[in-house]
Amino acid sequence: MNLKTVNKIFGYGLFGIGAIRIIYIILLLSQMVTNVNIALNGGEWSYGLFPIITVLISWLQILLTIGSVIMIFVNTIQQPKVIIGYVWGLGAMLLPFIIPSWPWLIMGAFLLQCGMLMKAGTKIVSNSDTYTYKDEFRPKTSKKTIKNTEWYYGKKNEQNEYISEKKQKRMEKLEKELEEWKQLLDTGEIDEETYNQETSRLIEKERKRSERDK
Repeated sequence: MNLKTVNKIFGYGLFGIGAIRIIYIILLLSQMVTNVNIALNGGEWSYGLFPIITVLISWLQILLTIGSVIMIFVNTIQQPKVIIGYVWGLGAMLLPFIIPSWPWLIMGAFLLQCGMLMKAGTKIVSNSDTYTYKDEFRPKTSKKTIKNTEWYYGKKNEQNEYISEKKQKRMEKLEKELEEWKQLLDTGEIDEETYNQETSRLIEKERKRSERDK
């Protein structure tokens, strides 16, 4: 599991805990109204699983808080863009300790905290999506690849040297043949027309061979 995936898990976790708490408080208030009606009618009221859910949400928040602190340090070098999201998350977790617990502030602080948690999760996920890791798409160069590359270029150099040497020998042979034809012309054994035809044929032949070797 890479760092990008872990960041997304924390992002969705922070966003999810914010959304769940809003739904939870709505259901809790609804249950409170129901309990009041039951009590007024002389019945026995109950909160059912709400106390257990409250404990679970509290533990989840604690785990996310500890994890956020750790992830801030982990992302400092590799993915610093997501740190701002974790800061928002930590701010949301610390909000109840900062704002006075006055009755008329409780609901406002609660909604603000949930909004900050959802914003934290959104920032982490979005910054994770836009971030490109330095080595994520970099080809891995294995020893085998390096060895094969060295072999290939080594053979290529040998081939080039071989072609150059072969070409050099052909040029020497061509010069020798042209010189022989020149001697025949000088001694009068052939006329100038024959000399021009034969030398042109040799030169053209070598030119075509050189083009094929390119």
